[in-house]
Amino acid sequence: MRRELDFPWTLALALAAIAATACALSSGTAHHLADVLVADDRLARQPWRALTGPLVHATWGHLVRDLALTLLVGAAYERELRDRWLPLLGAALIAPTVAVLATGAAAYYGLSGVSHALIAAALGLELRRRRGGARIYVAVIASACAIKLLYEAASGGPAFPMDLGPHVRQVPIAHLIGALVGAAFGLCRIDGPRRLATT
Repeated sequence: MRRELDFPWTLALALAAIAATACALSSGTAHHLADVLVADDRLARQPWRALTGPLVHATWGHLVRDLALTLLVGAAYERELRDRWLPLLGAALIAPTVAVLATGAAAYYGLSGVSHALIAAALGLELRRRRGGARIYVAVIASACAIKLLYEAASGGPAFPMDLGPHVRQVPIAHLIGALVGAAFGLCRIDGPRRLATT
């Protein structure tokens, strides 16, 4: 029995992030290619960097951590959110990147804004469609995620720090903005066009 791949956009994003990070962490021509992708102060003149910057990661560990969450949620929910998935990915790439650079950061790396957006979208969807005990369970998980984001916003640092190498630090604003984007996509109900009843 043949099964169709039901998370193609998530997989494409993951493969692009692997390629971009491989270029960034290599030397020579490939490294210079990654410089075309990075989101930094050239964003105003070269707006594509808002989409490509998050694909580049500071270390392989950084990439694995971001991709683990992104692929897990994408594999489970891309089909569920169907037509909203590609706009969600676009917004989740762009909004955290712009927010981080607006704070004065020199550059923005990684898919943590995207992974937080996807988790929030999944939780928003589940809050809308679950009832009874299942809804309470989802609400508890969503509350735990919200507490993490509030802690990061108040402390200015990540709840789960990791070493990203010299001169690179985690920026929690990307997590918050990503989560807000994802929650908007997951909680808002978008129905298709109404069909007229015939008699």
